[in-house]
Amino acid sequence: MRGSTTIKGSEDSAVIIKKYKVLIDKLIPLQHENRLLEGLNKFSAKLPPQIRSIIKEEVIRVTSLTNAVADNSEFARFPVLKFKHFGIQMKLDKIGQEILARETSRFDDRYTVGVFESVMNSEHYQSHIKKEQHQKIVKAFKVESQTFKDIDFATDLAIRPNFTVSSPEFEHGKQCTLSSLSQTGMVIQTKRQPAIEQSALETAILVFTFPKVAGLNDSSIDIKFEKLETHFNKEQLVTETHFKFANSTPKQLIEQWTQYIKSAVNHFPLERELEIERVLQNLERDRILANSPWIPVFLGFKNNQLTPLFELSTPKNVEYNKLFSVKRDLPTAKIYQSLMKELLVHKETFLLSGQIKGKNEDVHVAVTHRQLATSGLMKQFIELATQSEQLRVVQLRLQTIKEEHKNIAFDIHDIVPSDYPELASINHILFCKDVTDWVGNLKISQPEPFKPLPKAIIKEKSTWPIQLVMESNADRRLESRYAMNTSAKIKTGLFSQIDATLNDLSAKGLKLTVSDPAQLQLDGVVKVSVKELKLQSHKYEVVHFDAASGILRLKLPKELAPTEGKKLKRLFQSNTKYFKPRDISTKQNNIHRFLWELSIRNQACASILITNNRFTVDRLKTIYHKEDCSDLKPFAALGNEVPLHGFFADKNTQGPKSSLLDKMLRNSQRDAHVVHIVRAKDQRIIFVEEEEFLHGKVRNQISDLVKKKAAEAYVSHLIAIKCTEHNTPLTKKRLAEISKIDLDIYQKLQTMQQGYTHVMYLSNVSTFHNVLLRFGIYPELDTAS
Repeated sequence: MRGSTTIKGSEDSAVIIKKYKVLIDKLIPLQHENRLLEGLNKFSAKLPPQIRSIIKEEVIRVTSLTNAVADNSEFARFPVLKFKHFGIQMKLDKIGQEILARETSRFDDRYTVGVFESVMNSEHYQSHIKKEQHQKIVKAFKVESQTFKDIDFATDLAIRPNFTVSSPEFEHGKQCTLSSLSQTGMVIQTKRQPAIEQSALETAILVFTFPKVAGLNDSSIDIKFEKLETHFNKEQLVTETHFKFANSTPKQLIEQWTQYIKSAVNHFPLERELEIERVLQNLERDRILANSPWIPVFLGFKNNQLTPLFELSTPKNVEYNKLFSVKRDLPTAKIYQSLMKELLVHKETFLLSGQIKGKNEDVHVAVTHRQLATSGLMKQFIELATQSEQLRVVQLRLQTIKEEHKNIAFDIHDIVPSDYPELASINHILFCKDVTDWVGNLKISQPEPFKPLPKAIIKEKSTWPIQLVMESNADRRLESRYAMNTSAKIKTGLFSQIDATLNDLSAKGLKLTVSDPAQLQLDGVVKVSVKELKLQSHKYEVVHFDAASGILRLKLPKELAPTEGKKLKRLFQSNTKYFKPRDISTKQNNIHRFLWELSIRNQACASILITNNRFTVDRLKTIYHKEDCSDLKPFAALGNEVPLHGFFADKNTQGPKSSLLDKMLRNSQRDAHVVHIVRAKDQRIIFVEEEEFLHGKVRNQISDLVKKKAAEAYVSHLIAIKCTEHNTPLTKKRLAEISKIDLDIYQKLQTMQQGYTHVMYLSNVSTFHNVLLRFGIYPELDTAS
């Protein structure tokens, strides 16, 4: 019947008291004034008699006086204080006393049953403890953060130049070493307390002669300085005398001085403390790149379209992307153009590729997750591509290169831009990472009616002519190669030959470009003549011939390699002036360093450096991320710190612990998902276990919420990669400058490199997972595990 309010037999007093807790709290003050019945009639006139009776008895009970001893020392987190309250012995800590004071005032300053239960209620007390524990956990997982940008020293910028200065009034006119040259003055270092003329001491003005310095002055110049202070530097065991520009110094000279320091910042070491900071940042960014699973591909404009030019290969990114090759798998033509349009807008996408059975033959296809979602073909594509068991998913991120970064890379490595026009044309980096393994075998919940797939997603068989760049230690070539650009002849018959251009030459092989590839008929062995090098009819074996481009690669036959190879080596050694500038390894090394410098300032994702430490949580040293980083969502950086408890901390634990970190740093688990669901109506963040998110009822619930736009999934992909090498390809170069300034610091920094154990990469993969949730696609449960 409507309006029926009968009590169910199973509803006991405790449930009723909990249900009407707010009403009971309102009746307590009325009980103090002996107006309990009046309050019951006012607030609960429509309640059945049984419930009214239970509420009344509960109000009388909690307001009755008690003499029970209060003691919460068993779960106290603060020093316990013994005292008497209304004559009753108490033993409470700080939180217990706060509860006692508040609850006593509620009960008309009397020590009642309600007060005792409020103080001694473990749940009530533990809620305060949980807040304290949560604050400890947040603090424990806070990690110092840095951006990938170079440190900006602003007005503190000071360099350590390689020239000396002198003054007849300072150290008897001897040439003195400069410790630093700043925008406001200079610091001169001497072995002992400097000798200064008495007249100069009285005026505090000294005139120093500066030699001719390129970019500063065309000839030697005298500049007036005011002496500030002299002190002994204990770290370097030298005496340092500080000077600032005299007030009479022309403003134009100071501006020229400032401009020179800014332009020379990448050509000289900085002042000692600044150089240490710069070296530390460079070493850490190098380590992140050296262990990164992302493959950087460098793009430049050719024929008014972004074209892949270089690929930076490292042992780690090759190992992580075993089944993905940029040259083979990066699509060309229409697919590439649509891919670039999407990346220029969204900066990130997921490229799905695979093999689909056609009517006549199997076709290779490639398309982004966003294009599939827009066209409504996501489920159909997954269904067809997984049938061949060749579905691959590659995460792509596009970064725009600033002109400033290219100038820095040229300056640091003393590269002349005009000698490397292909490097100057680079303006984007495309980071690629194969994520097929952690995506798993995808399944669809309900098949959809068949729709024809567009022809635009069919991959062409053409590949990009990308130049693979790697560090010299990883280069598989055994011989030095020399870049050539001279005419050559390939003998094709008794009296016939074809013109060609010699591209490069080594002791055991060479590369040619044939002028008319259609006329060349190969039978495995050819004879080559190079007039400029006095090579006449040298016999070579064919390694590879590309008829489309005309490129022909040759090698010496085994039987001729010992004799002919030695002749060529003698030719190289006897003409070092000619061949040394043409050594391709030097050019390759410069290209590698340039691309490396661009990459460390434009890393693909947030990265955490892990060091040795007894406690797992304390191993999180520094997190590097971009200023507009989406990888930290649904959390954010706070000043120069990032709270990482949402990604690592164990939930519902009293102390800061992380079983996920333990697994990943013991190398028992390399990849992991950390999932949070953000509710749309109140932006509440809810943590979800990885297994629950990937499989089962919880996934279905989340999928429904995402379809209704009532919630959004934030999925973070964590990769922990062990540092197997202490040094990176650029470690020696980074430490070279500091070794000239302070040998002790140089040795400490070198030893410090052994303390890094892992680099953890944190990337946001929410856009892909939200599409899967929206279309009811889920990873198949691995029964074997």
